[in-house]
Amino acid sequence: MTSALQPRWATPDLHAAIKDHYDGLIELYEDLWGEHIHHGYWAKDEPDPGRHAAQVRLVEELMSFGPLPEGSRVLDAGCGIGASAVHLAQRLGCRVDGITISAEQITRAEAKAAEGGVTDRTTFRLVDALHTDYADGTFDVVWALESCELMPDKRAFLAECLRVLKPGGTLLVATWCARDDSLTADETRLMGRIYRDFVVSHVLPLDQYRDLADGLGFTGIRTDDWSERVWDTWKLSSDIVKPVVRDPSVVWKLVRAKGMDIFRFLNSVPLMKQAYDRGVMRYGVLRATRPL
Repeated sequence: MTSALQPRWATPDLHAAIKDHYDGLIELYEDLWGEHIHHGYWAKDEPDPGRHAAQVRLVEELMSFGPLPEGSRVLDAGCGIGASAVHLAQRLGCRVDGITISAEQITRAEAKAAEGGVTDRTTFRLVDALHTDYADGTFDVVWALESCELMPDKRAFLAECLRVLKPGGTLLVATWCARDDSLTADETRLMGRIYRDFVVSHVLPLDQYRDLADGLGFTGIRTDDWSERVWDTWKLSSDIVKPVVRDPSVVWKLVRAKGMDIFRFLNSVPLMKQAYDRGVMRYGVLRATRPL
């Protein structure tokens, strides 16, 4: 049996699938999730701020986890539709290079930067985060918000992050994680279905990310498990998707517009909720420094 901690896809197939998935479904993602297409963060013992505010809170929490200095030169590796890049440029005056392999994401990110008045501080490019063309020591910060799970070679990705960071620069990662490397056969099947439907390569336990960073020579490594803080994302997302699934006319309208992959997309939300409910999927953050 294939391990849930090994890549599900061959790299060329993964890249093609990611492009098809996000280029085809980007509007639906934004309609359902809003401009920040990632988990939200709900602080313990605080009133519920709402899903969109929680997504912004997660960006702010990751900024603080760094902390991310004002005016930093930032590489947003796997920038999506640019919401985080725009936020960093607006809040901290950062100069952000966002990279992705989805042309539709680039188009949407550029539009969002224009809407946010930060086109002078943001650039979006079609670049593979595993093989960038930036010179060594270009960036103060590499920011990877829910993109590491897409990377077929985690070590190579972290090595590229190390290369493009300036000495003393900071790597900030927030990523889906596995509970551990001892999943049952049923848990492995569940993770495999999530990889297929979300077009994800694979995930690792948080401690394995720490070990990879340490082995590459990063220093000042800190990790934290935010699973309990982000869990509500999938409770709310399931509630959002339910009315769509229950209305056949809406489903078939989506099929005509987006193709049969819409079924996998709609099925992926309850699968993620199940994975969190069972404790199989976790959510981790990592901070590390390139040595001086």
